[in-house]
Amino acid sequence: MKKKLASGLLAVSLSAGLLAGLGMTAAAEESGITVTSYGEYSEENPYHLTFAYVEFYNQDEAARAAVQDAMNAYLIPEYHIEVELLPMGYADYQTTAQLMLSGGDALDVLPVYYRMASSWISMGGLYDMSEFMDTEEGQAIKDAIGEDNASLCEMNGVLYGFPANKESVELGGLCMRADICDELGITEEYGLSKDSEIFTEALDWSEAEKIFQKVQEAYPDMIPLYLYNADQRGRFMDFDYLVDGFGGLDMQADRESTEVVNLFETETFRTAVTMLADWYDKGYIYKDAATDTQGTAAMMKAGNTFSYATAIKPGFLAEAKAANGCDCYVLYFKTGGGTDGYITTVNVSYYNTGIANNSEDPEMAFKFISALYSDPNVMNLWQYGIEGVNYQILDDGTAYFVDGEDGSNYAYHQNTGWFMGNQFISYVWNDEARTKDTGYWDLLKSHNENAYYSPAFGFTWDSSEYATQITALSNAYETYRAALLTGSCGSANVESTIQALNDALYASGLEEVMEAKQAQLDAWLGK
Repeated sequence: MKKKLASGLLAVSLSAGLLAGLGMTAAAEESGITVTSYGEYSEENPYHLTFAYVEFYNQDEAARAAVQDAMNAYLIPEYHIEVELLPMGYADYQTTAQLMLSGGDALDVLPVYYRMASSWISMGGLYDMSEFMDTEEGQAIKDAIGEDNASLCEMNGVLYGFPANKESVELGGLCMRADICDELGITEEYGLSKDSEIFTEALDWSEAEKIFQKVQEAYPDMIPLYLYNADQRGRFMDFDYLVDGFGGLDMQADRESTEVVNLFETETFRTAVTMLADWYDKGYIYKDAATDTQGTAAMMKAGNTFSYATAIKPGFLAEAKAANGCDCYVLYFKTGGGTDGYITTVNVSYYNTGIANNSEDPEMAFKFISALYSDPNVMNLWQYGIEGVNYQILDDGTAYFVDGEDGSNYAYHQNTGWFMGNQFISYVWNDEARTKDTGYWDLLKSHNENAYYSPAFGFTWDSSEYATQITALSNAYETYRAALLTGSCGSANVESTIQALNDALYASGLEEVMEAKQAQLDAWLGK
């Protein structure tokens, strides 16, 4: 309905000779007025835009209000936009956003989690931004993230969002205590150093067992590998889950195949969970892994674990030291399929920036989104706050807290450019040890080059007509997931547990979902 209304208003604008780009004419620009299909805005009468996002870290409300004022001091004269920041908690973001979309609340720009895209599109909650892509603002987004990524979040003809500009390659391995590595000769044997976080190659996971054995012999009371109740399939197998994992591509077996298969029946899955079960039987994996939810930082700080499986990227070690309370080393590991990582649609478009259909002016909302990808002033203000108040620029050009503040007592500091927008146009945020420099963003960009792409890159499965089956499948998977992915089912029970999982999946409608997913993928491929 909104797009039909826009068409009518567009005709009026055309007849008045006002349309150019996103509804702004040379005459309007000269007079300081922004004209869209929905209204006219100026510095005296800016468009009021509600910007919802997830606030992962607690902020001081007064400091946030000051940052909002500072953003508007820039946005109003530059874009004729007055932004209202609407932070949401991570735990309730999806529920809150959905209620706002369905209830018609004031909302313009919001994050779109990839698993919510199909249902939010189905309910008419997201605005199709494809009509804006040939504008100057659309080109700015394409310049920032590339043509392919700019069109990545398209489903059923609806361009619902843009992925954040970040590192996206699925590459991981072990984070290990440096002191134990030094003591047991692991550091020397594998050439570990603070630079080993820069990817050069990945070892086969079978090599990790040699390290676990050394640690167990020297420290029998220490946990060689901490796994916990979380889904870490990406660490041990190369799959394109095609959103939900109920039918996907086994890229470890064949990087070119577009056949949707039951991933839980593949040899790739069986080999990985058998390895984990063997490690569990040998005492290498935390015995309460299937039920534990403490998390890696708590266990490392307690001093009773040597390593944990994790995604790795440049800059990881400084973050790990801050979280774990100790110096660490990393080693990249993979099982089969070569030593490089992989990139799927979901790797890139995990969280995306979109426009709510509630928006009173989607054109102005699109201008704001474009600014998040192309205007460093907007990103730096939203992410780091006010220079000299919330952060300072160090002599090397990187940013850090103002004197007297740090990660434990800051007033305002988002540092979530990996979540929405283009972090690569913001300042590089340094750490207390000053391990980063202004070339850090280039390191992240080059990190993405250590990967091959899924043959289904760009495809997103629309599960909106299969919500009942997906719920049943998710419940079936959760029944057996922890036992298999932590190895705690034990080697003797691997085959029976895999069989029980697959029986439950097929009883929950897996075959029907896989057939629909294959049909959508084939249509997307033009078969």
